[in-house]
Amino acid sequence: MYSTVNDIQNRFDRKEILDLGKRVDCYTWCYPLRLGDFNPLEVWKKNDSVPMNSKQATLYVHVPFCKFICSMCPFTHEPLKPQNLDLYVDSIIKEIELYSSNSLSKELEVSSIFFGGGTASVLSPKHIDSILKTMKSRFDILSDCDITVECHPMTVGKDYLASLKACGVNRVTFGVQSFNKENIDSLKLHQIPFKSIKVIKNALEVGFKTVAIDLMYNFPNQKIEGLAQDINMALDLGVHSISFYALDPEVRELNKVKDEQNSLETEKEMFNYIFDKMKETGFIQVAQPDYALPGHENKQIQDLWQSPQCQNLSFGAGAFSESFNGFTWANVHDADEYISMIQNRKFPVLMGKRWSYDDALSRYPALGVRCLNVDMKKFEDIFSIKFQDIYKYEIALLKSYDYIDIKDNMLIVTQKGKFFIDNISKCFFSFSNRGKTQLWGCNLRELRPKEVYDFGQVLNK
Repeated sequence: MYSTVNDIQNRFDRKEILDLGKRVDCYTWCYPLRLGDFNPLEVWKKNDSVPMNSKQATLYVHVPFCKFICSMCPFTHEPLKPQNLDLYVDSIIKEIELYSSNSLSKELEVSSIFFGGGTASVLSPKHIDSILKTMKSRFDILSDCDITVECHPMTVGKDYLASLKACGVNRVTFGVQSFNKENIDSLKLHQIPFKSIKVIKNALEVGFKTVAIDLMYNFPNQKIEGLAQDINMALDLGVHSISFYALDPEVRELNKVKDEQNSLETEKEMFNYIFDKMKETGFIQVAQPDYALPGHENKQIQDLWQSPQCQNLSFGAGAFSESFNGFTWANVHDADEYISMIQNRKFPVLMGKRWSYDDALSRYPALGVRCLNVDMKKFEDIFSIKFQDIYKYEIALLKSYDYIDIKDNMLIVTQKGKFFIDNISKCFFSFSNRGKTQLWGCNLRELRPKEVYDFGQVLNK
C-alpha cells in the first residue's frame, strides 16, 4: 500500500472527509497522523513549542509474533520465530535503556504498563520478568500501576498465569472474540470456546486484580440473541472488564465476510444492547469500546486517551510512541529489522513528527472523546485559551446532531454520539490531519526509514 515514508506523509483519502450523519469506518486511536521522515535525536532536546500537560506516563511493549494468525487483525504481526525471542527481548531491554537515559524520562511517573501484540503471551514469564525489572530500575513506577499482559487463550495455562502474577503482572486480558464456535469458524480463528472458558477460570483462580476479555460482534449472520449468549457467558464467568469490537473487515479486505455481515442498523441495535446490558449488570463505560466494573477500569486506555492525555513511550517492532516531549513516532515494523537496528546501536525509528501547536490543541479532544468526555476547564488551564472559543463551530455542529452535550465545563458524548465516536473525533482534527487514514501495522512492515541514526550520539553525552 505504501512504498515509502513519504507516501505516508502525503496520503489522502476522500472518504475521511466527514459526512457527520454517516458513520465512518476508520477507528481513531493515534494522533497526529501526518508522520514523515524523522530525526529521533530531536527527542533529546527540550521541546517548549507545546505545553506538556502531564508527568504521568504509560509504557507499552509490542510483541509482533503470533502462534496463530487472525484473518481480521490490522496490527503488526508475523509468524512466531521461537529462536528469535531471546534476542528480541534483549533488543527491547536495550531500547528501554536508551529512552530511559533521556533526562525527561526521569520525571515520568508510570501508571500503566501494557504488553500487547501480536501475541504478548508468546513471551515466557522469564522474558516478561526481565523487561519489568528493567523498567522498574529505570522509571518511577507508581505503587498502583496497572501491569497488563494480553494473551491468546490458546497459548497459556494455569502455571504460566501463576508465573505472570509472580512477576508483578496484576491484569490479564484474553482475546476470546466469541464463545460461539460458529462465530470463530466464520473468521477461521483458532480459539476453542471451552478452552477460552477454562483459561478465564484459571486466571480468576490465580487471583489477578483484573481479568479482562475482548469480544467481537456483528459476525457474519450473527443475531442479537447470539451476542447476548456471549455476554451472559462472560458475566457468568465473572470477568471484570470487557472490550467490545464491531467486526471491521475493511482493513484486511475481507470482502466475503463483509457481504455476510448484518446491516449497519442491526450493528447499531447490537451496540445499544451492549450498553444497556452492561449498565444493568453494574459495569461502567470507560471508553468506546471498554466496559469495566468499578475499580477495574483499563488505566492504559485512560492514560492514552482521557484528556489531558498522559505521556507514552512504546518499545518493540511496530510500536508507536504516541506522546513524549511533544513528539509522536513509530518504530520499524519488521521484527528482524528492529533487532538488527538495535543490536547495531541504531534508532529503530521508521517515521515520526514534532507536534505543531495545532496538533497539541486538536489532539486533546480528538482522542479525549473516546473516553466519552472532555474537560474543557483543564484545556483552558493548559493552553490559556477557552475550548469553546477555538471549537465553537465544531461544538455547535455536533450538538445539532445530538452527538454531544455541554455541562459544567465538560463536553459529554451522548448515547447517540457513542455510535458515531470516530465522526466526533475527526470533527476535531486539525486541517493538516484531515483526510489522513489511521496507520495500521499490517500495511507498514516493508517500509524502512530514509535515514538511520546512531543512538550512541545521545548515550555518550
